[in-house]
Amino acid sequence: MGLKRSQRSAKRSSHLGVLPLTSMIDVVFLLLVYFLVTSSFAQPERDLPSSVQTDGGGVRSSELQPQIVVIELQGSEAVYRVGSNRVLTQDGLTQLLRSLPKAPGIAVKAQREVPIRFIAVAMQASQDAGFTRRSYVPTDR
Repeated sequence: MGLKRSQRSAKRSSHLGVLPLTSMIDVVFLLLVYFLVTSSFAQPERDLPSSVQTDGGGVRSSELQPQIVVIELQGSEAVYRVGSNRVLTQDGLTQLLRSLPKAPGIAVKAQREVPIRFIAVAMQASQDAGFTRRSYVPTDR
């Protein structure tokens, strides 16, 4: 009976020694692919340098804000206001907008009662002046 036990343990150990390596290689390969696909090789966002920083120590807030054209009604005519400048015509508005920086873009603000034709004039003048980023903002005041 003691002989049979040793034969069984020898048989068992020889059976455990023969593992199918192709399955194990497949599993290792799949794990490798999984970790390569799920890992991030990009620099974490918190470690990226800020694009707002300059040699002068910062960016003025006026460089980040779009130019604003406010349309006001005087009787049945529109007055286009950019800062403290006021113009009455599309050509005058186009000339005024050409002198402004284009990078921040432009926003046209008008009250709801301003006719759409005046808003269209301001949008066309901003396009003629070279602004590529244009938007319209209705106001309630």
